Order: sequence, then structure tokens, then C-alpha cells
Amino acid sequence: MERPYEKALHYGVHVLSDAELLAIILRTGSSKKTSVELAYDVLSVSEAYPGLLGLYHSDHPDLMKIEGIGKVKALELMCVAELSKRMSRLSQPDKVRLRTPGEIAAYFMEELRSYESEHFYVVLFDNSSRLIKYEDMFKGTMDAAVVSPREAILFAFTYKATNMVILHNHPGGDPYPSDEDCKTTQKFYNACNYMGLMLNDHIIIGDNKYFSFFESGFINSNEINNEGED
Repeated sequence: MERPYEKALHYGVHVLSDAELLAIILRTGSSKKTSVELAYDVLSVSEAYPGLLGLYHSDHPDLMKIEGIGKVKALELMCVAELSKRMSRLSQPDKVRLRTPGEIAAYFMEELRSYESEHFYVVLFDNSSRLIKYEDMFKGTMDAAVVSPREAILFAFTYKATNMVILHNHPGGDPYPSDEDCKTTQKFYNACNYMGLMLNDHIIIGDNKYFSFFESGFINSNEINNEGED
């Protein structure tokens, strides 16, 4: 049987399995296991998220619990996970245009679904639905009493944005909104409307699923589908 390194040289890296790709990155195995066997252990490190997605949900100590994974290998694996996030984002062109809730959810899906705690993003757009900038503004439980529109509105004014979308994740995987999510949406909508900003949507990210307040009819706005002028 060809080892992953020789297999990649002969046929290309695209033919390698996830374990074989990780084996090449790991380079060596342990005294008891080959690099491929060790890679399978890495892919099984998270019971809740088996496979490559488990790397998003594993920290340095988690990886070092695997026999044969030391400080350096654990750090290398974490760098691989981080690189994959950044490469996914870089595959999108500058000033990307996101016209629909589905497009926005897809753009942020991999990043937000990987978090184990709730993160609240404020995303700014111009009148042509082009992404200006976004920021991870709040972390932790998304309590309507804690998540304030003030910072988000100041952020929008700083970058002269006219349209805003807010997003947050549900680490449990179910994107259906809670009562607190609805209260937060209403509070942001009222505050943005008062300040002359358009809150286009509040999108909740689950595990490869999303919920859009705009699509549900909770937010009455046609701006998110406005193609604008080039």
C-alpha cells in the first residue's frame, strides 16, 4: 500500500482522504501508530463534531490528550484549522456583494458554526449590498439586556455604512430564535430606524442551517435584495 506522501506525488493531493492529508501534515506517527492511524485519532478527537470539523472545536489541550500529539503537532493542527477559515474567506472577492439572507449566511457559516459559545457579528453594507466591514462585537449569552445597539451604530457611522445586518450563532446547532433573540432584533431595529440606519436582517447561524428574521417577515425591508448601482 502506498504511503500518503508517495500517493500524493503520483496522483495528486486531491485523491487523498482526510486522514491521509493530515498524516502528511503530521509527518510522523508515534512509537505505536503510523501517521495515518494518528490522523484518524485526530479526526475522532471531538465526539460531537467527528471528522475535520472537530479541529474547529478542539483547543491545544484537547489535541495533546491524543497519544503521539505533542505541543508542536497540536499547534500545527490548530494552524491548519485557522488557515482553512482564512482561505475560505479569501476565496470571496473584495467588496463582495451579498444580496440575500442565504448568501450572507453561507458567507459566515463556517466561521460562526465553529464557535462553542455565542458570538454576535455586526455586518455593514453599502446601498449596493456590498460588504464594507464586519466585527465580532459581543461574546457569550445573547441576552437582550446585554447586547446593546449603541456600539453597533457607532461602528456603522465610523465606516459610513447605510445598511446593517446582525448575525449570531447557536452553538447547539438549531437556529430557531429564542424570545431573547426576538427582543434583541426589535431593539436593534428600533434603534437603527431612529438613527437613520437600515437594519436589513438578523440571521441566526446553526449547524449548516440558518434562520432569517427578514425571510420570516419579522423585519419588513426590501433593502437586502436591492442591487443598487455599480
